Amino acid sequence: MSSAPIGHRLSTPLSRRGFLSLTGLAAMTVTLASCSGGGGGGGRPNPREAKALALPTYVAPREVPGGIVSAVEGMPTIYTQPIQEYYDSVTAAPLSGGKVTTFQVLWGAPPQSAPANEYWAGLNERLGGTFEPTLVAFDTYNEKMATTIASGNVPDLLFVQDTNAVAAKAINDGVFADLSEALAGDEVLRWPNLANVGSNAWKASAKNGHLFGIPNEDPYLTNFPAIRWDLMAAAGFDEMPADAEGFLEMMTAVADLRSVNGKQHWGIGAFDGKLQAVVEWMFRAGTTWQLDDSGKLVNVIETDAYADVLEYHTRLWKAGVYHPDALALATQGNKAAEMFTNGQLALTVDSFNGYFGANILRDTVDITEGADPRMFVPPAFDGGEIVVQRNDGYWGMVSISARAAEDPERLAELLDVINYWRAPDGSTEALFIHTGAEGYNYELGEGNAIVDLGDETANNDRAALQWLGAFKSPSFVVAPASLEFVENFQQSLEPLVAATVPSPVVGLYNEPNVSEGAKLSAVDTDYRNGIVSGRMSLDQLDEYRDAWRKAGGDQVREAYETALAEQA
Repeated sequence: MSSAPIGHRLSTPLSRRGFLSLTGLAAMTVTLASCSGGGGGGGRPNPREAKALALPTYVAPREVPGGIVSAVEGMPTIYTQPIQEYYDSVTAAPLSGGKVTTFQVLWGAPPQSAPANEYWAGLNERLGGTFEPTLVAFDTYNEKMATTIASGNVPDLLFVQDTNAVAAKAINDGVFADLSEALAGDEVLRWPNLANVGSNAWKASAKNGHLFGIPNEDPYLTNFPAIRWDLMAAAGFDEMPADAEGFLEMMTAVADLRSVNGKQHWGIGAFDGKLQAVVEWMFRAGTTWQLDDSGKLVNVIETDAYADVLEYHTRLWKAGVYHPDALALATQGNKAAEMFTNGQLALTVDSFNGYFGANILRDTVDITEGADPRMFVPPAFDGGEIVVQRNDGYWGMVSISARAAEDPERLAELLDVINYWRAPDGSTEALFIHTGAEGYNYELGEGNAIVDLGDETANNDRAALQWLGAFKSPSFVVAPASLEFVENFQQSLEPLVAATVPSPVVGLYNEPNVSEGAKLSAVDTDYRNGIVSGRMSLDQLDEYRDAWRKAGGDQVREAYETALAEQA
């Protein structure tokens, strides 16, 4: 996903004092997950005590000229030209002096301090106070969060991976404020940029009807397939086949060509999880965990559709569609993507960042004579509808310290900070947060295009501080060199997004899934690779399922069933 700016002004956010005077927040009951009764709203709620989720009202980001806004729920806006005019989505600084402390991920090197770090200095000025982050490398993040929480000195704002054991315990222990009432329904409109959070993300991140943070929103779908249409045509196909049999016939014919214009190619490079997912779409296998007709929780490998998926893969393998080193390529990072770019593969599965950020589509056309890469909607096995597993809809959330939130005015102020950080595309706030300080990180060039100044230190200063985890709604920003691919991208992605279905276990912490995950993955990889490549027989599917259950699959199921029962 691009973090470049663009978006919509909803309404003018109120200042902290204006908000208090208009709404009487000081008198409003704000439920807090604090360890004892707080000044803001009484006793500690039990996150395991289920209640109906009072969903925050959704208001779509305002459309900005140059944006392609879809009518399909969950489809990000596509931007194909620079923003010509930026607006202020926040009219008053979130802080009235003082400071805000944070606990957030550091993905690279530490930043310089202000004033040498002009981005940090500018951030302080824009926030109206001092920004004091605790920056922690991702590989030690949760361990250090546990230490910080144990110290009792919890920062105001924290990026929380809520399906992690540390965060799950902290939520249960009342470390973070319960924002359910403060953001319920139209209450969220007091923070217009928070109202841009999609309902899917709120639902997915809620715990038994409680909201313990602002979700870091993700798109419904990250990876999607692309194929060399020129190779299809060379094999005698001028359109995508209508069903799985036709698709197998086409891919076999494409692989049998072996070379076009003097360049050798294969049908598919890596046999990996991304390709596995596409075939599961075709056979309507559903989500990884799903409820059967009787209401029992089952894993996708236990379904009849999964058997059909494996059988189909074995047929692709036997037909010579896969590269001979397909199993190894699945472990070699971007090697398969590079092979597609170099004209050696007919089909790949990648993300927007791969196709447009890493220029897979553009480079494929430039490198290989006559190459015509297009994204596509794979056909269902029977010519009907496909079913696509939806992403969780969020990755982590920004939580507020329960202790800080005991003061209703301070709670409003901290929500103001998150509201600033989550400013939409097209706003001056999003331009600053994601792009940096003008003259330090970038300048505006011809046509108002953002021109990176190429200062590595300045860019690191920005990147080290911006990752609070309260980012704007997902959007796609396409560079001028790739505009020719936009129409096909939109026409392919919209039906894929529309076909997504959510998992029933999204957002649930599951200790066995963490502790037994490596064993389960090893069993899955061994049997799946063995069956597809012919080292094992499809008749060993029951053996595969038993091995998976014994490796921890049943423990994971039991933990999810317990969590689901607590939410019922």
